[in-house]
Amino acid sequence: GQGAAAPAPPAGAGKGHGQGAAAPGQEKGPDLDELARRLLDPVSRLLRTELRRGRERTGRPFDGRR
Repeated sequence: GQGAAAPAPPAGAGKGHGQGAAAPGQEKGPDLDELARRLLDPVSRLLRTELRRGRERTGRPFDGRR
């Protein structure tokens, strides 16, 4: 589950080598969109797992609102 987050730090480290103030700002837009897309599935999976565990702790294994 956490293996998907491993490629993110090298990509972030590559951005740190910007030469000018304008160049990193221009490259940041698409990279942030890509990063957000890559993180959406792992983060939503973690949230669903945490919500399910919370319901199990309270004795309600199923969410009645769905």
